[in-house]
Amino acid sequence: MTKVYCAVSNCKINFHNKPPNLTFHSCPTSSEMRSKWLQALKNKCSMLDWSRSKICSKHFENKYFDSQRRLRENAVPTIFNAVSTIKSPLNSPMIKHKTKLDKILSKMTQAEIAADIKNCRSRLKEPIIDNYITDTLKCKNETPLEVRLWLEIKKQEHLNSRLSEQIAQHKRNAEILQNNLDQSAQSKKDMQQNIDNMKYIVKCLQEKHATLEEQIEILTDIESR
Repeated sequence: MTKVYCAVSNCKINFHNKPPNLTFHSCPTSSEMRSKWLQALKNKCSMLDWSRSKICSKHFENKYFDSQRRLRENAVPTIFNAVSTIKSPLNSPMIKHKTKLDKILSKMTQAEIAADIKNCRSRLKEPIIDNYITDTLKCKNETPLEVRLWLEIKKQEHLNSRLSEQIAQHKRNAEILQNNLDQSAQSKKDMQQNIDNMKYIVKCLQEKHATLEEQIEILTDIESR
């Protein structure tokens, strides 16, 4: 039998030592409630597995239980009076390693980091995932963590690929639209030039017409004498 224990750090409650009235509760399934739980459990859990982790009832206020002591859907763990937050000592090797890692990453460009991640992933052995996922690409309850992570990586790669294709398509559409705008602007400029030329021709014809009328008037006056 798998040992059941509270996922809250420094909470010693487990299936074997729990009081009779204490209960264990699974993590929520909706993304909205998971977001609220992550906010409430920040620095309170060293690891939280949505499908396996349990939180004991002592971390929930009474308002989150119904008359039969069942946890309500909007319940959020908020009681951590006897629980200290997770803090590493200043001289912890993990802190030093993280600081060193941050320094290395800060000197790398985004392209170099992406290439390094791709290179490391190519050396990893792909786990057998067919036995752990459903036809809708969802993990079964007994799916190991490494398979879950690998599936998430594959999904992210697929999303990144689709996003890159959409970005490229949008870029092509933008170029086509810009070309159409440039052609429209040039057509408008040519049309305006033609209009100006026509106005000039009309003006010249009007001047010639006025000159002819003057000449006709002069000739008529001479003949009448």
